[in-house]
Amino acid sequence: MAEAWFAQAAEYWKQAITLTPQEDSMIIRSPEPEVKILVDRDPIKTSFEECAKPGHLSRTIAKGPDTTTWIWNLHADAHDFDSHTSDLEEISRKVFSAHFGQLSIIFLWLSGMYFHGARFSNYEAWLSDPTHIGPSAQELIDTLA
Repeated sequence: MAEAWFAQAAEYWKQAITLTPQEDSMIIRSPEPEVKILVDRDPIKTSFEECAKPGHLSRTIAKGPDTTTWIWNLHADAHDFDSHTSDLEEISRKVFSAHFGQLSIIFLWLSGMYFHGARFSNYEAWLSDPTHIGPSAQELIDTLA
């Protein structure tokens, strides 16, 4: 039963999406240049054994996790976009993506605060008798923040 329905739905949408020659001639299309992409087969030789070693990209990290400096260098090298490439557009793209990633974490944290503030509040009870009932959600701020 369901298979027949799916077949009918697929046929319907196939007919609905198909354009007549008159409708097709009304669509304005931009001319797209033909692009040839040339790619070398394996321009950079890589080995998984070398990549498995910590700090194979940086001498400061290759010394190993003896101090906390190693952790800071590990984090700093990931965000040192100038050492990765000299293309300004790519650097800008990486900076903005890191920025928006940070903003997403901040907004996730704030949305959790709003959710828990609303979930544990007694706002309706406070509206009914504001002189005798104090707000309760603000007491959670010490726990959550």
